[in-house]
Amino acid sequence: MTEGCWTKLTVTTSPEAVEAVIGILMDSGAGGVEIVDPRILEEVAGEDRFGELYPEVKPVPPGAPVKVIGYLAGDCRQSLTLTAIRKRVLGLKELGLDAGPAWVDAVLVWETDWAENWKKFYRPRRVGKRIVVKPRWEECEAAPGDIVVELDPGMAFGTGEHETTRLCLVQLEKWVKPGWTVFDVGTGSGVLAVAAAKLGAERVEACDLDPVAAAAARENVRYNGLEDKVSVRVGTIDVLPGEAHLIAANIISDVIIDILPQVVQRLVDGGLFIASGIICRRRDEVAAAAKNAGLQLVEEGSEAEWVCLVSRK
Repeated sequence: MTEGCWTKLTVTTSPEAVEAVIGILMDSGAGGVEIVDPRILEEVAGEDRFGELYPEVKPVPPGAPVKVIGYLAGDCRQSLTLTAIRKRVLGLKELGLDAGPAWVDAVLVWETDWAENWKKFYRPRRVGKRIVVKPRWEECEAAPGDIVVELDPGMAFGTGEHETTRLCLVQLEKWVKPGWTVFDVGTGSGVLAVAAAKLGAERVEACDLDPVAAAAARENVRYNGLEDKVSVRVGTIDVLPGEAHLIAANIISDVIIDILPQVVQRLVDGGLFIASGIICRRRDEVAAAAKNAGLQLVEEGSEAEWVCLVSRK
């Protein structure tokens, strides 16, 4: 009996190969991924995060392995899909990428167990100047003017813990204007869509190819009381209605490049495209593709190996 269970795939790789591994997992049916980077714990250990205390953390050496975690529906531990994933991860070395250890572990987990594990490690986090991302089950004392985004990520990506999400949130805080329509492509948990609405967007249209992620995003929209402002659909940018003043996409570089023609078509004149999930080594490639599509780079941010590009139509 495998109903309600998932196969948790943990790929231990190098920072350089993270984006490629994400692509492999998503191609294989994982609608979203979790990235466990030891540098994140090192970073937050010294922060004042609503009174949380962290143990002393030893410095993380450059190139320390990163774990990329994805979930496949059902029991896939003996499947051809898992065999193919292992082969593709090992094959990254032949493509010139340092894949690091290139280990692929598979364990069966139940949805209830997964949810409880998240609750142990997911804590409130301040992003930018005013945004606070917090799990529903945690309490935090918000300062006057704070925008609190309350989430239960479920099986979806997007908690505010990863660099790519934080980079997007910082740019949303800077650029979103009251009355705007915002698209969130690859919404995951809905964290960006909820934040955009709370920052003043009049309408937010969000989408995700993964029905599980879309369901989690809808529930988070409902929990934040934004059903009248935010809608979530299954699919990609093609399923979103109308035009947008701002489009955000926290996805991998290949997908960002693929959707650029639709982004340009769906943006109003002067509209903005916030693209994150870009590994540093592919920054120039994505920036060039955006320019060739008719977008002008106006700002960029970076954190660890990740880059966020803001371009204007």
